[in-house]
Amino acid sequence: MTQISTEDRLAAVDRAANKYIPTERDDQFVLRLNRLLARDSAGKLVASPRKDCGTGDAQGLFVMEAAGGGKTSLVKHGLKTHPLLQPKEEGHMPWIMLDAAPSPATTKALGIEILDKTGYPGVSRSSNEQEIWKMVKHRLALLNTVFLCIDEGHDLLGTASAFEIRNMQKRLKNLMQGEGAVSVILVGIGELQHLAAYDDQINRRYQKLAFDDISPVRDKRLLKAILHTLCAEVGIAAPKEPDLVERLVHASRRRFGWFIKNTLRALEIAALAGATSLEKTHFAEDWAVQEEAEVGKNVFLARDWSKISLSEKPLPPRDKKSR
Repeated sequence: MTQISTEDRLAAVDRAANKYIPTERDDQFVLRLNRLLARDSAGKLVASPRKDCGTGDAQGLFVMEAAGGGKTSLVKHGLKTHPLLQPKEEGHMPWIMLDAAPSPATTKALGIEILDKTGYPGVSRSSNEQEIWKMVKHRLALLNTVFLCIDEGHDLLGTASAFEIRNMQKRLKNLMQGEGAVSVILVGIGELQHLAAYDDQINRRYQKLAFDDISPVRDKRLLKAILHTLCAEVGIAAPKEPDLVERLVHASRRRFGWFIKNTLRALEIAALAGATSLEKTHFAEDWAVQEEAEVGKNVFLARDWSKISLSEKPLPPRDKKSR
């Protein structure tokens, strides 16, 4: 039997980390995307925002899930792979995605961030807000943009005043109106729903897509399949411990994205150890490093692991541009 080097195993772990695993969640998102697209006279989808017959305005979408759920990867993958959202030539941007809301969250800063993403050369900070947003509207129309997506959309609530929040929503609403209208997608945690509370019209303008936490019972078949897929990518046998999926779901705070990341880190430890199969001890070793938990509170070692209370896992700080 051919001996696989540690370096090759680690390279395989990195490839597995870059592998996107589609689920039914992706189908739900694509369905919502399609509902935001216009249709021709034959009912065929076209690369243009669908507009309300009465107002002529496009509609937006809130994509909501708890931190660590994997919604950002899902949204980006859905936009990047949609057949109608492929750039046809240079200067064509069917979709634009901001990795995060600006910090501080001001209407002017948001406009500058959007212009940056469109490739517009350095916007003067002395430009007034109205000029900036007029240019945003012009650039999106020029690039034939269909979807403008803002990740971490809940940060628009952050330190912004009630006036700024209303002002930003007014500007985003304007982007969904008239000639060159786009559909706006805001991605964030449940607090995103509070944005709609500022204006009933905003609430009606945005569809809502909320993803549930994973369940070790309902999703067991899917989660075991993901474990087997990732292990196969690395060339390591999948774990056989009967309660591992349940422990892993609990350790991941029932978040889909964290479930995958915890598995990848355990695979890295197994690869470094030269193991031929992924085992509970690899997860336990990673947990001890990540959580700084003593043995009795290690979800993968403790007998009464389900009784271990886990606080919300802190996320690493995101690198945000300041304006």
